[in-house]
Amino acid sequence: MSVAVADAGRRADAQRNRRLLLEAAAQAFADGGIDVSAGEIARRAGVAKGTLFRHFPTKSDLLAAVLVDRVAQLRLLTLQIIAERRPGLEAVAEIMGRGAAVLAADRSFFDAAMVDVEGECALRREKLGLEAALDALVAAAQASGEVREDVSGIDLAMLMMAATNTCAPTRDRHPDLWRRYLALMVDGLRAGATTPLPVASASAAEMLGASDAATAT
Repeated sequence: MSVAVADAGRRADAQRNRRLLLEAAAQAFADGGIDVSAGEIARRAGVAKGTLFRHFPTKSDLLAAVLVDRVAQLRLLTLQIIAERRPGLEAVAEIMGRGAAVLAADRSFFDAAMVDVEGECALRREKLGLEAALDALVAAAQASGEVREDVSGIDLAMLMMAATNTCAPTRDRHPDLWRRYLALMVDGLRAGATTPLPVASASAAEMLGASDAATAT
């Protein structure tokens, strides 16, 4: 076997192990929160604990990678809806419903989002990319005349998280309760007789900056 072929095989194995670890970590965090042990994640992935630490030297590195995947999933879902759905309130309601379903099934998301991983460049890029995609979806819905003019893409993300996080304590007994509050939120996005919003929304960049400043103190 040539050196080039052997190197290619090792790279393929490393990529496969990294993907197995990310999938195992995402599921373990979703099931049990972010305090799941490294040994449990390695066991679920079917690799040695040392392999996990070669790919992700710290828990923060692993959390950041899982969050990158989750935010990328929401960004791609938003782009799919933009490409396939007629612009309007129904398209906005679809991303909110499908995005919230992703978040509601993952009890680790909110805990992980509070961990100091904001310096991760890939995560910052994905968050800003998600905001841009949501902004495009909202702008098209506003142009259709179906969505109020004073909301932005980041508002959709905040509402999704608000509905699912608020209902998280009742997940075992009422797993779909968040859908009730999300529906009320969607109604609040309709164009028409609305109460002016008292403050402007924050951008993803501003929220990242605030988080970085907080963790630096």
